[in-house]
Amino acid sequence: MALSADDVAAIQNLASAYCHHIDRGDGESYADLFTPDGVFEIVDLTTATGREELSANAVMFPQVLEGGRHVVNNVFVEGDGDAASMQCYLTFVMTGDQPAIHQTGRYQDEVVRVDGEWKFARRTLTLDGALM
Repeated sequence: MALSADDVAAIQNLASAYCHHIDRGDGESYADLFTPDGVFEIVDLTTATGREELSANAVMFPQVLEGGRHVVNNVFVEGDGDAASMQCYLTFVMTGDQPAIHQTGRYQDEVVRVDGEWKFARRTLTLDGALM
C-alpha cells in the first residue's frame, strides 16, 4: 500500500522535529524520534546507537556548536506500508552577529511506523567536503 499524504507529512515533520530538538539540546525528545535501537551516523566521523547514545549526542550538540541551526530542504519521501525512505539536504547555519553557512550535507533515512508513529530506524548524514 502506497504512503498516504498524511504519512508523507508525518515523515517530513519528523525531519523538522529532529532539527528543533537537536538545536535545543533536548536529548530525550531527540532520542524519542528514533526506534529504541535507532542509529545516527555521520559518515567517516561518528555513530550513535540506541536512545542513550542518541540523547547524549543531542544534549552535547549546542555546547559544541552554540548558536547553530539545522535547516533541511528538498525532502523526498517514498515507501509503502510501515516503512519508507527519506532523503533531504542539510544546511547548518551559524547564527549571531554574522550568520553564515557552516556546513552542508545530505541525510539518507530509513523510517518505520512504530505504534502509529513514524520513527528513524537509521539516519545517515554525508557531509559535503571537509568538516568546517
